Amino acid sequence: MAAAPPTRFCPQLALLVKAVPDGPLWLHEIKYDGYRIGCRIDRGEVTLFSRNNKDWTATFPEVSAAARKLRAKTAFLDGEVGIVLPDGRTSFQALQNALAHPGRSGLVYFVFDLLFLDGEDVSASPLETRKERLRKLLEASAPSVLRYSDHIAGNGRALFTHACTLKLEGVVSKRRDQPYQPGRHDSWVKTKCVNRQEFVIGGFTDPEGSRVGVGALLVGYYDGDKRLISAGRVGTGFTNKRSVEMRQRLEALSTDKTPFAAGLDTWLARHAHFVRPELVAEVAFTEWTSDGNIRHPSFKGLRLDKRPVDIHREQADEPPAKTAGVMTQSQPVRSKAGPPARRTAATSRATSGAARTKPAAAALPEVGGVRITHPDRLMYPEAGLTKLDLARYYEAVADRMLPHLRGRPLTLVRCGDGLPTGDMRADCIYMKHSKVWAPEALRRVRLRERTKTGDYVIADTLPALVSLVQMDILEIHTWNSTFEHLEQPDRLVFDIDPGPEAPWAWVVEAARLVRSVLTTLGLESFVKTTGGKGLHVVAPLVPSISWDAGLEFSRQVATAIVRTKPDRYTTKFAKAGRERQLLIDYLRNNRTNTSVAVFSTRARPTATVSAPIAWDDLTTRLRPDQFTVKTLSASLARKKHDPWDGYWTVRQKLTARALKAVARS
Repeated sequence: MAAAPPTRFCPQLALLVKAVPDGPLWLHEIKYDGYRIGCRIDRGEVTLFSRNNKDWTATFPEVSAAARKLRAKTAFLDGEVGIVLPDGRTSFQALQNALAHPGRSGLVYFVFDLLFLDGEDVSASPLETRKERLRKLLEASAPSVLRYSDHIAGNGRALFTHACTLKLEGVVSKRRDQPYQPGRHDSWVKTKCVNRQEFVIGGFTDPEGSRVGVGALLVGYYDGDKRLISAGRVGTGFTNKRSVEMRQRLEALSTDKTPFAAGLDTWLARHAHFVRPELVAEVAFTEWTSDGNIRHPSFKGLRLDKRPVDIHREQADEPPAKTAGVMTQSQPVRSKAGPPARRTAATSRATSGAARTKPAAAALPEVGGVRITHPDRLMYPEAGLTKLDLARYYEAVADRMLPHLRGRPLTLVRCGDGLPTGDMRADCIYMKHSKVWAPEALRRVRLRERTKTGDYVIADTLPALVSLVQMDILEIHTWNSTFEHLEQPDRLVFDIDPGPEAPWAWVVEAARLVRSVLTTLGLESFVKTTGGKGLHVVAPLVPSISWDAGLEFSRQVATAIVRTKPDRYTTKFAKAGRERQLLIDYLRNNRTNTSVAVFSTRARPTATVSAPIAWDDLTTRLRPDQFTVKTLSASLARKKHDPWDGYWTVRQKLTARALKAVARS
C-alpha cells in the first residue's frame, strides 16, 4: 500500500540576514505578504494547515477546491496564501480585509515547495529537483488559484534591488542543493526591504481626539527566559472599523496585571489597559531604537497562524558561513558588533586618516575632580562642542543648577557617541533605572514603583553632575519631588507644547495666562525654556500635598485655560489635529513623570539649554532656541542677576481654598 502524506505541517523557516547571498548555489524568490499554508492532498481530501498546524481548510475554500483538481492522488505542498493587488504586489492588510468577505477576489496560493507526491517522500531531494516536479504538477492542472512560485538562479543582488524598487517585502534565498529541513536553517534566508515582524499584544491605550476603538497597541516579544519584553506602541495602520473590532477583541482578554516584564514608562503603566498575551500582530517599522523600541511602527494585521510564545525579536545574522559566492550588502542594518567609530573634534577635522594616539591617563583633563576620558569627542558635531566643553559648561552653571537637582531622582538621556547626524536622536537612549552603571559620585536610591522597586540616581554635587557628562548624558530630567519627601511634590510644572504651526507669540501668551491663573489662586510661578519650542511654568511648593491632589489641581488649571480659547489650547496629547494648537501638558505632575532640569542641555543639534527667564524678559522678541551651551555660558559670565531670583525664598502651599476655587472656574 502506498505511503500516505504527512499529517502535520512542519515548515522550514527562513533566517533573517543582513545581505543577499549572490552566488551560483542560491535560488531567489520574491517574499510574499500573506499566510504560510501547508496543503495535504489524500485521494480527493484536502486539508490546509496554518504555520502552527491549525486546520484552515474552511478559511480558504477556494484553495482547497483548486487543490482537488491537481493530477495527484497524494501530495503535500508548501506555499503562501495572499491577495494580489492590481499592481501585482501581495498585501497582508488586503488579505485581512478579504477574510471577512466570502465573495473576495484576487486570492492566490503561491506554491514554492513540494514535500510529498503520489506515495513518495520527496523532501530529502535537492530543492531544485523538488521545484521542477512542483512546476510540472501545477502546469499539468493549471488551477487558477494555485500559482507556481518561480525563482531566479544567482544574481540575488539585482532581484533584491528590483524588489525594493517595486516596494515589495523582500527576497527569500534558498540553497538549490539542500533538502527540506523543518525549522530555521541557514539554507533558507530572507532579506527584507523594510523591517517587519510579528509582536505579541500585551495591552492598549484609549483613543484621543476623533479616533475610536484603540489609541495604540502595546506590543512586545519573548526573550530567552520567556519574559514578555516591551517593544513600544503601535498607533497607526488602523481603519476606524478595525480599531473598534480590535478593542472588542482585546477587552475580552482584559487583565489587571501587566504581562510585560519591564520597559513601560510610568504614564503607560498607569493608564494602559492590559490584556492576556494571546494575540499576535504583524507590524512594519523603520528600525529598532537603541532603547529597544520600534520606530515609526504601522499595524498590518493579526497573525492568527502564529503562537505568541514563538514570537522573538528578529535580528539579522551574518551571512551563512558555508555560502558559495559573494555576499552583497542590502539595506543598512545596525551591526551587532557595536556603534560606529566615535567622532572627535580632531578626527572630524583630519584629512590624512592618520591614527591617533590614545592619551595617557595622567594627561586626561579633570573637571570638578572628575577625569574626562575622550575629552575631544564631539558630543554636538554641528555646534562643534566636545565632551570637555560640556563638562566645563556644567561646571560654570553648577552653583545655580545643583539646588534644582539636589535630592531629586533622575531620568537621563544618553548619547554614547554624541549626537549623530540626520536622525538626531537615533543612537540616544532613555536611562531611568541605574542598575550597575552609575559612577561613584552619584547617589543611588531605591524607589517604589507600580509593580516593583526601581534603582535611581541623584546628582547632589559638582562631581556627580560632571560624572553625568563622563557617562555621555545629554539630557537631565528630574522628579517633582525629592527623595526625602518622595510622596509630596514640591513644585508644579505646566509644559506649554506648541504644534508645528503655532506661532511663538501664542506660546508667550499662554505662559503669561498660566501665570495669571496661578497668581489668582495665590501661587507665584517662574518660567523657563524647555530647550525646544515650548516653555515651562513652574510653581514651587512646600511639600505637603499628595501627588493625586497636585495632578488634579494642575488638570483643573489646564482645563480652565483651554476653556478660554478652545480653538487655540488643548489638553489632548495626540499630535494629529493640533498643528496650530498649544498643548497645556499637566501630566508632568504625575508621580514618576519628569521634566527637563533647569540648565540641562538637550539632545538637539544646536546644543540648546533649558534656561530660566525673568518674566519681564519673556517677550515675543525672545527666541526659544537662543539659549545654548555657548550663549548661556557667555550670558552667565556677564550677568550676576539670577532670572529666578526669589525661587528658593518662596514658601507657598496648595491650599484647600485654591483647590476649590479652580474646581469652580
